[in-house]
Amino acid sequence: MSARELAACLCREGDRHLTLGQPPLATAFYLAAFSCHAPSAVQRVREALAEARGAPVVATLEAWCRGDGQIPTIHWDGMAVVSLTGTLASAFLATLCPDHPASVLHTLAGLLVHGHHGEVARRCDALLATHSQQVLELQLTRALAWVLSRVQVDDGVVDYLRAFVESPERTVAFIRAHQQPYLPLLVRTLEDHTSGRQEAGSSASQHETNCQRLMAALSPGGARSQPLPPAALLREGRYEDCLAACSRALEPDAVGSRPQGEHLATLLVTRAAAAFFLEGRAQDVLGDLQDAFRESPAAARRQFQALLSAEDRERVQVRVQEAADLGFSRFREAVRSRLELRGDAGRELLAPVTGALRFLLRVAPPGARPALGVRLAECLLLAGDAMGAWALCDRLLRPGNRQDVRPGPRAGPRAPLLALRGFCALHAGDTRRAREDFQMVVEQGVPHPVGCVRALCGRGLLRVLDGSAVLGALDYVTACQLWPEEALLAAKAYVPWNHRGLLLIVLREEGRRMLQRRRDSAPAGVPGRRKKAAETDSPGAQEGDAQGVYQLATLLMELDTEDEASRLLAADALYRLGRLDDAHKALLMALSRRPQATPVLARLALLQLRRGFFYNANQLVKKVVESGDTACLQPTLDVFHEEDRQLLWGHCHARALAILRARPGGDGGAQAREAISYLSLAIFAAGGQASDSLLARARCYGFLGQKKTAMFDFNAALRAEPGNVQALCGRALVYLALGQQKEAVDDIISALKLDPGTVVPEIRSLKPEAQVFITQGLYTHCRALLSQPLDTGALLSDEDTQGLLATAEALVKLDAQQPGWHILLTDVLMAVGNYEEAGAHLQKTLGSAPLSEEARARLGLLHIKKGDAPAAMQDLQGLVEKDPGDLSFLLHLLEASERQSLAQAAAQKAGTLLDAGFPEQALGFCSLAVLASGDSDQHLRTRAACLAELQEFGRALRDLDCVLQKGAGDSDPSTQAEDFCSQGRLLLSLGDEAGAAGAFTRALELAPTLALSSLRERPGRAPTAQVLQHHGQRCLEAQRHAEAWTAAESGLLVDPEHSGLKRLKARIRREASSGCRLH
Repeated sequence: MSARELAACLCREGDRHLTLGQPPLATAFYLAAFSCHAPSAVQRVREALAEARGAPVVATLEAWCRGDGQIPTIHWDGMAVVSLTGTLASAFLATLCPDHPASVLHTLAGLLVHGHHGEVARRCDALLATHSQQVLELQLTRALAWVLSRVQVDDGVVDYLRAFVESPERTVAFIRAHQQPYLPLLVRTLEDHTSGRQEAGSSASQHETNCQRLMAALSPGGARSQPLPPAALLREGRYEDCLAACSRALEPDAVGSRPQGEHLATLLVTRAAAAFFLEGRAQDVLGDLQDAFRESPAAARRQFQALLSAEDRERVQVRVQEAADLGFSRFREAVRSRLELRGDAGRELLAPVTGALRFLLRVAPPGARPALGVRLAECLLLAGDAMGAWALCDRLLRPGNRQDVRPGPRAGPRAPLLALRGFCALHAGDTRRAREDFQMVVEQGVPHPVGCVRALCGRGLLRVLDGSAVLGALDYVTACQLWPEEALLAAKAYVPWNHRGLLLIVLREEGRRMLQRRRDSAPAGVPGRRKKAAETDSPGAQEGDAQGVYQLATLLMELDTEDEASRLLAADALYRLGRLDDAHKALLMALSRRPQATPVLARLALLQLRRGFFYNANQLVKKVVESGDTACLQPTLDVFHEEDRQLLWGHCHARALAILRARPGGDGGAQAREAISYLSLAIFAAGGQASDSLLARARCYGFLGQKKTAMFDFNAALRAEPGNVQALCGRALVYLALGQQKEAVDDIISALKLDPGTVVPEIRSLKPEAQVFITQGLYTHCRALLSQPLDTGALLSDEDTQGLLATAEALVKLDAQQPGWHILLTDVLMAVGNYEEAGAHLQKTLGSAPLSEEARARLGLLHIKKGDAPAAMQDLQGLVEKDPGDLSFLLHLLEASERQSLAQAAAQKAGTLLDAGFPEQALGFCSLAVLASGDSDQHLRTRAACLAELQEFGRALRDLDCVLQKGAGDSDPSTQAEDFCSQGRLLLSLGDEAGAAGAFTRALELAPTLALSSLRERPGRAPTAQVLQHHGQRCLEAQRHAEAWTAAESGLLVDPEHSGLKRLKARIRREASSGCRLH
């Protein structure tokens, strides 16, 4: 049998055991299959995982990798399979679930066993750098590798201590579970580290303290008094006489002296005993005993034990304890009844309680003293003696104190003492010590109710002061759930008076945020956070949050009875708990205090809608609208469920539409303002995402002339729904009213791309002048976009062409009688290559009406596309003089070959007409040839000749200048010479003899023979010589002898016998005889 077949058999056996509900055996068979043929086993288990049956297999592999549980022995074909190990399980788990934490830790542990300490440290560094979720475990594994390597021992100890400080319980648990074999070595290393620092002379520091704490966490662990007469009277049962005798003895004598010291204490105890036996004098008993123990504790205790039997002493203690308890209960009630948030009324009630407790601490048995000490420290703190209370707590918590109780089943007083000491430190301004004490209480394994509640309240206050409001609120919610009465006492009495106001505000706001939490609060694309958000926002979790917020709100109402916001928070929590009737009663009570409170009215309206009382809900909504105070409702409505807010949105939106439709002849402004109030409430109810309500309110604002406010609503609707055509049209109209035509056109075009059928009626509904603004703006935009390839060379995008088509078609629909719109649509169709459709549209719309030059030009373009250049030439040439820019746009739509054939045909026609003597008719064809050829030199010369015949010398000269500029240095000299001759003749016709002379001279320089022939023909020998003579004379007068000489030489070339030129030349020679050589 092959390995694959054996693996398949083992997998089938694993499937059978998995079906029978035996995950360990099934996992063992899969593991055996993995050892035979890994792909088969992995495929089979992944199939099981896809069907949700394979989860127990992964869980079993995790346990084996952690070392929890033993891999069962399996038999196959009569033989036991003994090759199943934790290492194999780790490999299997890693293949199934790459980088699984349990597999990674098991692999690292195996490397440690084999002494690969450096490899383990490097792997841990790499995993920590990737922000692994098991930071603590990887840090401790790396620390052990460093310790075992004996190279970086100090670094390993630092890592251990850092992990221990951050999470003591998890650190100790991990070391005991995963590093137990190395525990003795680790303890020795810690001891060596501590002793080494001490030998080095390092002072005691937090580092050494942490080291000691970690080692502790890892280790196993006289005279006989003469009887006074009052005492004798007491023993004889003469209590009244004893009481009188003691009182007399305590009175000052003749010289004003009174008993003192032990004598005074003895008398006071004796009188207290007499009062005790007389009954009904508990206050006298307590007062005398307090004074006696204050005067001389030893004497007082001795007398107390001598006069009273053990039973009587116990009765005294019971009565004093009852008095202390009663006094403290009165103080708690006084605290609860405080009206002033920052007041400390009732402190005077603690003085007798404090005295009673001091006495009890003197006489009580050792086992009862810790609890008494806790209560005394509590009373001292509440009475304002924070330092005295701190000293007492510190003494009671001191390890050497006999009253100290080690952590264990009987460690009751320790948690309250730590919490009290934390509050003492808080009152003294030592927040660090306070935080440490509170944290120690909270982290106890079995929490003490009173101590835990107080510690949570203290830690919550510190978190609020540190800016961690959420964590602080959670601490108070937990405290309220554990013991509401104790949490109220802590907030009203233990919290310093100057922090109570801040605490109230922060807890109230955080409670509201807990109620406002949404299920979509997790960021998209973060699966872990989405999963956590789903867990915390489940119905059960939300109900738990609401219950906690309700208890917190109850605490806040007790903390400040005048705080209406706390009452509303309680009502909101009741609503979230589904207790609608209780929420309704709470809101009615709040309404009785403030009849016009908008937040209360809105909540009541929504509750009535939820309960089906629509008439009452409508009246309440009307009151909310009439109040005009709707801006504060967004946080209020965020608390309510989506379906309830939809009810309120539907009601308010429908009511607003009814107002707008009703009474068409009424006051439109008043109706619009009333509708705006309802729509605002509807928008708040929908969380700002109600596009219909936003659009309706924007139109109302526009009707009232509040353009900027209307713009805000249109923008909000477009943020929620970017493709909302009505919002785009509405915003375009507002832009138009504000004079921002470009923005208005952009919005109209965006809307046309989405839904032209909706946009056209919107434009038709405008006034005629507004329609003109919009249509002209659209036309201008389209023309600019169509000219873009001609101006910048950039091609039109698909989005641009889509917008052009939609805009042109909309313009045609708006006014089919406007020829310009049809021309625009034709141009757009041709620009996108739909020439047949463009031709059909042009023929259909223009019909038998006389064609304009623009329409004829479009037909000419379509002719050239069909290959009919002569017909196209006839249609296009009419646009040459009327609109060259439009003609250039049309020519740009042609291919290069089409433009070349058009230019040739136009040039031929122009030549024919010029030869026939019709220059006026030829001019259009000449210009068409120039434009189609891209300013060809040949066609420019032809048009210049035609213009010269028409005596438009200026235009002709411009064409020749263009030719000469383009051909400088490149053209044939003969051709250039002819061009200069023509230029000179044109300049001469314009009266510019100097310019003409320069052109003639230049022509003669380039090609003398050709130039002479041309100039003798026109303008003739004599006129040419005269022009050159005049130019030479002007140059001579200006002392430009070289130019004068050139002019004379050129003139003599034209007419060698010209006497004037000869004289000019002689004169130039004479004036220049000073030494300049002119030739």
